[in-house]
This record gives sequence, C-alpha cells and structure tokens, in this order.
Amino acid sequence: MNSSEILSIVTFVYGLSAFLYVAAWIFNKPVPGKIAKWAAMLAVAGNLAGFLLRWQESYRLGIGHAPLSNMYESLVFFALTIGIIYLFVEQRYKSPIIGAFAAPIAFLAMAYASLSPGVSDRIQPLIPALKSNWLIAHVITCFFGYAAFAIAFGISIMYLMKQRGADKKTGLLSYLPSP
Repeated sequence: MNSSEILSIVTFVYGLSAFLYVAAWIFNKPVPGKIAKWAAMLAVAGNLAGFLLRWQESYRLGIGHAPLSNMYESLVFFALTIGIIYLFVEQRYKSPIIGAFAAPIAFLAMAYASLSPGVSDRIQPLIPALKSNWLIAHVITCFFGYAAFAIAFGISIMYLMKQRGADKKTGLLSYLPSP
C-alpha cells in the first residue's frame, strides 16, 4: 500500500469523524462525540503515517525531500495540522461540539486533495527555488498557523451562531457552549 492509498482512506475517516461530531451536536448525545474523537485520532494517525510514508517514498525514488512542495502535499499536511491542533483544543476545553465545526474543514482539505482532478498526487523533484534548508521549518510553522486560524474560524462560527440565537432556549444552538 502506498501513501496515496492510505491518504485516500484517511479522507473517509476524517469524513466519518466530521459526521459523528455533527451527529453528537444535533442529537446532544455523548456517545457519537466519543466515537468521533477516536475516529479523529485514527485519522490523524493515518494522516501522519501517510505523510511519513510519502517522505520515505520520495527518498526511494531518488528525489529525497519532505512532502511539502506541491498542492496535494500541502493540503495533506494542512489536514494533519488541523487534526493535531483540534485534538489538543478538544482535550484542553473538553468540548467535542467544536469538532462539528473543525473536523469538516480537515475533511474538505483531504477531499479536495484526494478527489480533485486538478491536484496531482505524484511525487516530483523540487524546483531550484525550493531547494533550501529552510523549506521544512518555514512550511511547518506556516501550516500550523493556518491550522490554528482554521480552528479559530470554526470556533468563531460556533460562537456567532450561539450569539445570534441567544434568545432561543431550545434547538441546536442551545447545545453550543456559552462564550
């Protein structure tokens, strides 16, 4: 099994996680939220395994660079960083409902990377401008920042919805945590 196949499977695991988080929010039940957290952890582990396998495949092909150089690899790494930061946020704040707003972003990034006809999953040599020791440090820090902004976006949407429906005491908005 190669990295592209693993990452294609991970796309659907992220989708399952997003679906379960939304189900936990809609039905206000803890069981789908717990299963969703395990699915998210499995997706992050699979995403990391696929990322590391792709790095190894790059060296096997004689190209030898970190998989951070094209659109496919960037989206895969973006979904990985979203998953890592989201799991940290969920552990810290004990609110699985945030996953209903964060997990779909990771799923959409992976789905676009895996299913878009315009995004190639081929491993290619680096262009000369990217042959720098700073590539890995730069891209990793940038994508952790992008992922933090994606999680903040999801949380802000959640709180905007909560504020709009502050006068409603029932319904989906009542299940959101208070600011």
